[in-house]
Amino acid sequence: MKNNLEQRIYTYSTYLEKKFGRKVFRVGLSTGIKCPNRIQNRGCIFCNPETFTGEYQSQNLSIEEQLKDAIPRIKKSCGDVGLLAYFQDETSTAGDIGFLRSKFSQALSHNEILGLIVSTRPDFVNDEIVEMLQSFKVPVTIEIGMQSVHDKSLDFLNRNHNFLQTQKAIEICGKAGLDVGVHLIIGIPDESYNDMLQTIKYVSSNSFIKQVKLHNLVVYKNTKLAEMKDIHLLSIDEYIDILSGLIPFLRKDIVISRLFTSNIRKSQIAVAIYEGSKPEWLNKLRLKLNEKKYNQGCKIKIIILNS
Repeated sequence: MKNNLEQRIYTYSTYLEKKFGRKVFRVGLSTGIKCPNRIQNRGCIFCNPETFTGEYQSQNLSIEEQLKDAIPRIKKSCGDVGLLAYFQDETSTAGDIGFLRSKFSQALSHNEILGLIVSTRPDFVNDEIVEMLQSFKVPVTIEIGMQSVHDKSLDFLNRNHNFLQTQKAIEICGKAGLDVGVHLIIGIPDESYNDMLQTIKYVSSNSFIKQVKLHNLVVYKNTKLAEMKDIHLLSIDEYIDILSGLIPFLRKDIVISRLFTSNIRKSQIAVAIYEGSKPEWLNKLRLKLNEKKYNQGCKIKIIILNS
């Protein structure tokens, strides 16, 4: 009987325990660099930095100070867990290579940090960045903001990169031996179910991709998206139903690191009401997968690229 979500999909917690032999949590850190797309092009239409930037960034704290603040709080709530340095906000490779090396090295010098995760845009991935990440003698994951395989969707989101750039970034990182994760948005306006399925099938076909983060499109206040009229947004129930249909086409060995947009605060939402909580949504997804008797990868019939 596959009643637990962990038995239906390859969860991030399962992956971490398997890799490190213990419970491991991410420590959110910031380089202090702001996203160039927001500075130069008004940013992605869904982006409100107040929804993801921490207090440490507004105070311009050093990496040492950020760790000193974050680690005791994690230990207090989670116990004696392993830790990964997670540079998650803004575009964490958009800077001088020496500056970036210094920031990442400072985090890795802490005796409780086991590895490094860097989140970035595909147009800020290059050979120099990858060589620098390769030099660290710890597990390194690079998360690339892919969002969709469809250029029409990337244009709508004002990403200011195209899918070809995403493919090249994934290839550079994968060939270098880095663990590659991608971020996807499910429910981009004007994308059909088949459009979303094409994105999932591409992810499954690319052997370099080891992790995926799935996001429902949330409309935050003070964003270009909040100004738009007559666009269809998925309710949580619609999102869960679509997600349950996409997961069977996702390769079994790909780690699903996220299933819902993180840190949804009702006070920051401009449009729609998200009833319930993430534990309730996860339970709904579990029940939906059980009802359909679907597991991750159960419908996959693909030729793996790059193998």
